[in-house]
Amino acid sequence: MSRHAMSSKQASQVKRRGHAREREFNRVYGHEDDEINHSGASADCEIREGHEILEELHSHIGSSSRSVSVKGGNTIQIHLGNLPELTDKERYRVVSHSPTCVEHGVSFAEQVNFLKTPSFWNKYLKKGDVMAYSYDDGKHVFFNMDDVVNFICERIEWRLLHTGRLKGDFVSGNSAKQLLTYEYRSKKRSFVLGAHGGSKGREFIEVLKANLRHYIV
Repeated sequence: MSRHAMSSKQASQVKRRGHAREREFNRVYGHEDDEINHSGASADCEIREGHEILEELHSHIGSSSRSVSVKGGNTIQIHLGNLPELTDKERYRVVSHSPTCVEHGVSFAEQVNFLKTPSFWNKYLKKGDVMAYSYDDGKHVFFNMDDVVNFICERIEWRLLHTGRLKGDFVSGNSAKQLLTYEYRSKKRSFVLGAHGGSKGREFIEVLKANLRHYIV
């Protein structure tokens, strides 16, 4: 397991903070009594009809959709669980535990092919047409989710470590900045995809801000 991997207690705290952010988002942009989405199968929040921010989003990011995926904190978890495109759960095996090394049962070439395909990210990341990142001071930065998906597919390059982890690097000119990780979590006996480890979530958002249209309020 990565030295940055979270304990179950830390993961629960992150989840609670996430739901708190969604409730705060609903209070400002939606309806205060809107239900929190616990399943992750649909948009986290919905901007209330007629809210003035819809015009701003249409003007600045090219979308006035009301469906929003709300992110925040140092970690952005995209998916926790089985990703059949990246790991064959019938064929994968844990080779060692110190450090944790995994063979996926799927070739690296096949993995990269999916990671470069918008439909993969539409399935696991696009839980809304708009992505909003919540800062600790209450501000939000909004992105068009299609822009985010296209950016990942076009500007992130993937490499396979000897442990079986996949690392996604943002490549700009002759420099590369590691942002995304796909790895096995032995305590959960599951795989996780996201911007995790240190402050990778915040770093990911800052890279998006530097390269994509966005709106801050």
